[in-house]
Formats: sequence, C-alpha cells, structure tokens
Amino acid sequence: MPDSRPWWNRDSHADRRPFLEGRGRIRDASRSWFRAQGFTEVECGALQVSPGNEAHLHGFRTDWVGENGNRRPLYLHTSPEFASKKLLAAGETKIFDYARVYRNGEAGPLHSSEFTMLEWYRSGEPYTAVMADCISLCRLALKETGRESLEWRSQTCDPNPEPERLPVAEAFQRHAEIDLE
Repeated sequence: MPDSRPWWNRDSHADRRPFLEGRGRIRDASRSWFRAQGFTEVECGALQVSPGNEAHLHGFRTDWVGENGNRRPLYLHTSPEFASKKLLAAGETKIFDYARVYRNGEAGPLHSSEFTMLEWYRSGEPYTAVMADCISLCRLALKETGRESLEWRSQTCDPNPEPERLPVAEAFQRHAEIDLE
C-alpha cells in the first residue's frame, strides 16, 4: 500500500524550525570565531578521483563525461580531508570547511548518507590547541542556542567546566571495560 502521508507537514516543519534557526546561528557564530582565530574558510570540491582514504567508508560513484564523450569515474567525497591536506601541503596553515559529505551504505538511525561536516586544521600546533578549539566551539553552540547543556538522546554534556583529559588506555578501561595494557 502506498504511503498516504503527505510529503510535507506544516506542523512537523514548525516543530523543526527552531532547530534550523539554531543551527544557522551556530554556523554563523563559528565562522566568525574561526576568522577571529586567523583561519581561512575553504570550500573543497565534492567530486574526487577517490572517495576517501578510509577503507571502511564507501563513496558514491558517478561518471564525468568530457566534451568528446569520454567517461571517467569520480566519487563524491566522504570527507574534505584529502583536499584539505593538499591545501596544507601548499602552505595554508589554518583552514576550515563546512562540507557536504556523502557516505554510501550508512543510512540508519545513527547515520545519514549525506550530511554536513565541519573540518578544520591547524598546522604546526599541538593537539591541545585542537582540543581547546572543540571546547570553544561547544561553548559557542550553547551560547547561540541559549541552552545550558548539549543533549542527544539520553546523553547530556556540559562543556562549561574544564573537560577531564584521560590517557587512551584509561578511557577504554573506564568507559568500555577494555584493557589495552
């Protein structure tokens, strides 16, 4: 039997609109934050000769057709990582990209085949600088949405206190009961 629900529902959209507005405020504020930190926004092309470097991710394939009708396979990228690293190799030092990315075979309750990924790089800086970026961006999201904590499903995170930093082995032991030692 065909689905009798309309393709669009005014009430459902009205319920989601505050999230769209909040997402827009977060994106605008984070762009300003990155620029204030000396980052350059880049827009890496989505069509690549390879979908990505991770063997467990699968890209969508398409064919590029040249003027003479010759075809060449291209892929929608699974992340802007490879193109971003080319820019770093060319001399860029601080870049960020809000990229639409595509992953074949990942549709489900926790995954979407198409989504927006924020990716940024600081070359020549310690990993602690990227950790500080993450904390700042989470706090910025709270401020822009007027929330006191970040929530997803039954999990809550308050990024305002300084985060606990754990060695990898201790984190695996504590949160997954896996002994890496």
